[in-house]
Amino acid sequence: MATTNLSFSPINKTHLFSSHPNPPPNFPYPKTLQKPYSSPAKLPSHPPFKLSSKNPISDFFPHSPNPLLDSDSDDKPREECGVVGIYGDPEASRLCYLALHALQHRGQEGAGIVSVENKVLQSITGIGLVSDVFNSSKLDQLRGPHAIGHVRYSTAGSSMLKNVQPFVAGYRFGSVGVAHNGNLVNYLALRHMLEDQGSIFNTSSDTEVVLHLIAISKLRPFLLRIVGACEQLEGAYSMVFLTEDKLVAVRDPYGFRPLVMGRRKNGAVVFASETCALDLIEANYEREVNPGEVVVVDSDGISSLCLLPHRDRKACVFEHIYFSLPNSIVFGRSVYDSRHAFGEILATEAPVDCDVVIAVPDSGVVAALGYAAKAKVPFQQGLIRSHYVGRTFIEPSQKIRDFGVKLKLAPVRAVLEGKRVVVVDDSIVRGTTSSKIVRLLKEAGAKEVHMRIASPPIIGSCYYGVDTPSPEELISNRMNVEEVREFIGSDSLAFLPLESLRKLLGDEAPTFCDACFSGNYPVPPKKSKIKRVGDFVDDGLNGSVDSGWTDAPLNQMPVKINGPV
Repeated sequence: MATTNLSFSPINKTHLFSSHPNPPPNFPYPKTLQKPYSSPAKLPSHPPFKLSSKNPISDFFPHSPNPLLDSDSDDKPREECGVVGIYGDPEASRLCYLALHALQHRGQEGAGIVSVENKVLQSITGIGLVSDVFNSSKLDQLRGPHAIGHVRYSTAGSSMLKNVQPFVAGYRFGSVGVAHNGNLVNYLALRHMLEDQGSIFNTSSDTEVVLHLIAISKLRPFLLRIVGACEQLEGAYSMVFLTEDKLVAVRDPYGFRPLVMGRRKNGAVVFASETCALDLIEANYEREVNPGEVVVVDSDGISSLCLLPHRDRKACVFEHIYFSLPNSIVFGRSVYDSRHAFGEILATEAPVDCDVVIAVPDSGVVAALGYAAKAKVPFQQGLIRSHYVGRTFIEPSQKIRDFGVKLKLAPVRAVLEGKRVVVVDDSIVRGTTSSKIVRLLKEAGAKEVHMRIASPPIIGSCYYGVDTPSPEELISNRMNVEEVREFIGSDSLAFLPLESLRKLLGDEAPTFCDACFSGNYPVPPKKSKIKRVGDFVDDGLNGSVDSGWTDAPLNQMPVKINGPV
């Protein structure tokens, strides 16, 4: 197939699902697929995994002398990555670069792009921000009309370069690249099964098992290899694959993580984690990739297939609370509208006499606007965020209290002094940052500080691609609301009620995953194993695969299992 001067007239012959979030299970197959792929045999059981750590909590979260690597910076859930795929544009790699800029909030540890020209895949990856990894000369090396890209957030203190995606691997029928957003709850079982069969792994990323499953598959054509691999995965995955002549987008049957499809005026097809990436590169949003759907783009056009097991959608509600940008449309809903409504609910259900409403920037701003509008109280910038704080800086020899928070947030005394202040934030995780913010505001002259949180209390860890602390470290898992209020030192504290959140979502509420608030997990971790989070460091020399995982402390929190495993 020629890789330049492509004709896109066949692309108009598409097979698209309706806008309903759950596509019909019996979608017709293309001519190349004579019958649906049968489910593989169950994986062999593996003996229990042993951990070298004797004191899990202290070992998982060692003290860091750097305040930016301490609780101040880790007191928010972290989205692990964002993905982009572009098919059929002569400047695919440059557009991919720009789209990754738009998704930089989803990961700042590493970035990578893979392109294909003359059936050869070229890859450039690196540690740091997108602008640190790429320049014009590097993008010149990534020629070709098709490309995929990835931005990564790692739980490691220093990211391993070899773990930065997209991954590229060669197998007997060619080469394939993959970029993945999500987390596989059965990763260890799959990895040990593959190692028992002779596979050799180069990274500690769960994404690499997907490439191994594709490589060892005996199915033809390539599409069925992807389907066969995905049928063995459990957990969250929104992935884009690039081969010598195809771009393939896949979303897990539950649709945990977002993935959207758009198109540029020249016919180029674009996939991205959020619509904000489409907006930047002037691609028109068309629709979501549906849960369980496989979308194939090649010279013949677009084929949309529903080949994965049908499940009820369980989209991550935290995308609307924190992860996604306000200008994105995620899971068919405006993120801005959702956050504004969260603030309005707080003003209605937890009102308080106040003089001014402020936000913890940037994720609390829209909810604070909603609160202020409903309460008819002025919204002002009482906290100014510094956008120039990196991970390395010179700390003064004399200890300064709350140094890490002060580097990032500066109170405005003219707004706060003598005022009764409502401060709106998106969430409270450990509570350490919230307590320091309250202290900063009172030291700046605030008469009263009333915290309003635009999410329900977080009581459980996430297993589906979000880096959250263990349940023992989640303050709302250990304390009730009044105890949390006393800990952070505010005059009052209120969270967004879970039932109010569900009421706002209406009929779609059952299609969202709220396990971090309810303990109701659609897909539980296999063998009670979960990823370590926080400050676990894998430097590529000392870290091992098993030492990055631990027993899931399911007895520490109210866990419910919903749906088939």
